[in-house]
Amino acid sequence: MSSPDFHQILGVAQDASDADIKRAYKRLAMRWHPDRNPDPQAQDQFRRVREAFERLTRKADAILDEHHDAPASEPAKPPPRSRKPRGHDRRQDILLDLIDAARGATVTVTIDGREPCDACGGSGQRSYGRTSMCSHCHGSGRLRVGGSLEPCGHCHGKGFTTDTHCPSCDGRGWLPAERQLAVSVPPAMLPGEELRIAGQGEPAPEGGEPGDLYLTLQTRAHPLFRLDRHDLHVTVPVSVFRLLAGGNIEVPTLTGVRDVLLPEGGTQPEIRVPGAGFPGRGKRKAGDLLVHLETQPVQFISQEQKAMLEMAEQVLQSRIDTQSPALARWRSALDAYR
Repeated sequence: MSSPDFHQILGVAQDASDADIKRAYKRLAMRWHPDRNPDPQAQDQFRRVREAFERLTRKADAILDEHHDAPASEPAKPPPRSRKPRGHDRRQDILLDLIDAARGATVTVTIDGREPCDACGGSGQRSYGRTSMCSHCHGSGRLRVGGSLEPCGHCHGKGFTTDTHCPSCDGRGWLPAERQLAVSVPPAMLPGEELRIAGQGEPAPEGGEPGDLYLTLQTRAHPLFRLDRHDLHVTVPVSVFRLLAGGNIEVPTLTGVRDVLLPEGGTQPEIRVPGAGFPGRGKRKAGDLLVHLETQPVQFISQEQKAMLEMAEQVLQSRIDTQSPALARWRSALDAYR
């Protein structure tokens, strides 16, 4: 491969300075690094970019560590303008279950694509033309303008037109075709966050670079959980007896069912379980799980349960001053009223 090819890979001019080459390499290395770009072609693109930089740079120590980002102390500079046109970016949504969004998943994305037209070989033109009489001058090749005859501008004075556009593709040279793309969604992506797939956008004319594909994550409604930012809310029905007695209850989480301890007394309407919400990602910490307790009264009480409740009431009355000061004050008020 010759030097001009290396300049073209980095998108720099032939007389580019070392600083220009270094900036172009940083930009492309961050774009195509396999640890940052899930595109299957990223590894080959990154290898080509690095080889071009190593050939063009004049200082061996200018090669950057491919596993690190650009130094934070260096201000960001706009990338140099590419000489080739670039295709438009695509944007579409992907829909995942809440648990799949938390754990990560592979989804199949259907995107609009293009395939060359077989009828014209991708040229948009057919080998033979269809000749028809000019509808503007009716085959005379002249039009009357201001009292005089002038050559028809639509047929250039020929009196007929020749259409060489391919009828199969309407002269575009390509036909629309859907294509399937397997995309790995990383764990802990929140709804509304975007995933960028390099080079999967709209194609560019004249052999330019294609645009990128941006996928916005959306999640389906879950039958148990409600996501609020990165906290999870779940409503758990609890019997009135368990609520009063306290103890453990089973609570669903994104990783399975776990035991949560209820406070005694039944006065707390919800329980917060730190770190049991939506998982963290990067610098974002994991959310919390908020368990909303929904008291469920019993439809009927057996004689045995009534006896046990009556016994509990008698014990309460004997210790009313310490166990229920409000009831003790009410009983004192009744005694004074008598």
